[in-house]
Amino acid sequence: MFPTTLVEYGSPRKALHHSTKEHVEEKRVKAAKIVPLNTEELTTMGSIDILDVLLPPMISEKNGEYWYQCVSRASATSSDLLRLQEQLDAELLRQGAREIGICPIRSELYDQCFEELIRQEVVACPERGRLLRMVHLETKLSLDAAVSCYESALAYGIQKQLMCCKQVAHLTTETANLLTKLSEFEDIQQDLERKVPILKEQGEARETEKQEYFDSEEMKLKMENDSLMKQMLECVEISIEPTKT
Repeated sequence: MFPTTLVEYGSPRKALHHSTKEHVEEKRVKAAKIVPLNTEELTTMGSIDILDVLLPPMISEKNGEYWYQCVSRASATSSDLLRLQEQLDAELLRQGAREIGICPIRSELYDQCFEELIRQEVVACPERGRLLRMVHLETKLSLDAAVSCYESALAYGIQKQLMCCKQVAHLTTETANLLTKLSEFEDIQQDLERKVPILKEQGEARETEKQEYFDSEEMKLKMENDSLMKQMLECVEISIEPTKT
């Protein structure tokens, strides 16, 4: 009917009157406000009332009946502390709590263990128990703030990772396109390299052909020039000889 916990509770009780139910609910509401008790309240409240405020009773309804269970008022001994440690180790192992990192199971079990220590201190010294409860609440608030910062940083990291994944996909596509173009250019380069010897041979052949043509033309021109020179010389000699006679 009630969940198992490391905090030592008394026997379950059934609310016989509606006023009892309202009284238990009032204690739970007051405990939910997490308002530290001041000195005046400590003087007017006994250790039993302080226990019910710091560690509110568990409630349950079954078959239309209202049941509640308050924390134990019995003082603790050294054997109780050893048993509490054994129960904590056993529950950590049974529920598979992680040893490192954020683990809600481990946090819940250690919270229960801390609340049991608070119960024991309230029974022995209400003021010390109240102070220990305030330390516990402040620790929980600090832990919640740290978890909130961690979740925020984790969300930011995931967002950045998704952005990086998109950029990586875009860069991968662009790289593939560039590699395709590079392959095409390499094929063009290889084709041009294959054509270079052929074009070089063709150029050399044309150059040789033109050189032979120029040589032949030069030879013709020289021959024509020699022929014209001979003719000119002959004409000159003919013109000179009659004047001598």
